[in-house]
Amino acid sequence: MAELLLRLHLAPRPFALLLFASSSSSSSSSVSPSPLQCHPCFHPHRNNNLLSIQQHRSSSTACSVSRRHSEKGSLKNRGRRALPFRVLFTLSAAAALVFLRRRRTLQQAKARELMAFRKEEEGTAALAVPTIDTHLHVWASPEESKKYPYFPGQEPTIPGSAEDLLKCMAEAGVDGAVIVQPINHKFDHSYVSSVLQKYPSKFVGCCLADPTDGGGGVKELQRLVEDEGYRAVKFNPYLWPSGQKMTNEVGKAMFAKAGELGVPVGFMCFKGLMLHIDEIEELCKEFPTTKVLIDHLGFCKPPKNVEEEDSLKHLLGLSRFPQVYVKLSAFFRVSREPFPYKDTWQMLKQLRDTYGADRLMWGSDFPFVTTECGYTNAWHVLPPANSNEAFFSEKEVKACMGGTAVSLFKGGWKNHSSGL
Repeated sequence: MAELLLRLHLAPRPFALLLFASSSSSSSSSVSPSPLQCHPCFHPHRNNNLLSIQQHRSSSTACSVSRRHSEKGSLKNRGRRALPFRVLFTLSAAAALVFLRRRRTLQQAKARELMAFRKEEEGTAALAVPTIDTHLHVWASPEESKKYPYFPGQEPTIPGSAEDLLKCMAEAGVDGAVIVQPINHKFDHSYVSSVLQKYPSKFVGCCLADPTDGGGGVKELQRLVEDEGYRAVKFNPYLWPSGQKMTNEVGKAMFAKAGELGVPVGFMCFKGLMLHIDEIEELCKEFPTTKVLIDHLGFCKPPKNVEEEDSLKHLLGLSRFPQVYVKLSAFFRVSREPFPYKDTWQMLKQLRDTYGADRLMWGSDFPFVTTECGYTNAWHVLPPANSNEAFFSEKEVKACMGGTAVSLFKGGWKNHSSGL
């Protein structure tokens, strides 16, 4: 039996199978006794060696025949050997180990790709800029006016409640806004304060400076900023006592305090920039740390005469003060054309070239805009970056439509989905 196993190991695979089959058939089938078994001296228990010799001779003959047949095969088959179980097990284990290592490598590569994709998504989300309306107003509805009364003679003629605004913002896809205290409530900030408290992640407040004789002045400004949470203040030159300028004692005191509190000052030059340009420049020079907002494009119209050209020139000239920003708001107040106010586009290009998009901010002037081009149209005044009429890049559009405001009013819309 040992010799048979040895031959099975050394023989080519086809011949080994033949040997195994031959030995199996000879052991299982009934065969005629050999001449040696018929010898009178043969004993089944004592003469097994003689039988083994006979069987060995028969097997040797069969092996010779099969080997000659096998040698006619290919060189490849001639060199193949049946491997013992231990070798086969070792090879199988090695193959399994290679497979497992390969699978782990692929899984790790896939995990790295997934992590990179998630980081890219997070980066994209972090770079997402909300759309911010930097100039609008709200006032109490007729029902709310019992609690928040209008200033006598300033009753509104169109709806402008916070609920009306929120509906418009939702339809237009605007994420947040800066609420500027309206003249309808004048120095009573209670209604706007209630809106800011109700929607803290939606709105930032801009209070109205009180320069009147015996008015709130610096003290009231500080209270509104520190206690009520306002983030900006508006200077309306037409609220100053008759014959006085914004550079008077109370004006400079409030302007300086705004710089100390870190809130920008907006100038509402409703009757034209040239009437107040000297005051604005004086304040900018004397208090360079106070940021400045020029509302509604400084009320500069697309120039058609020398006076309008001079006004625009001075607006562009304010760019030499790095603390000055311009609101691209209330286009219907300066354009001579209907929406999309194409006659203002050249002026916008000049503002972009002098200030840079990171110092320009879009605003609608709600609710007045609702009776003009409508709120949704108001934030489409800049042609899309991928349109043939585009003159602002995509990055510049995002800055004007929200990026600049987010940078200026840091943390103002901190609960926004973009993470800002």
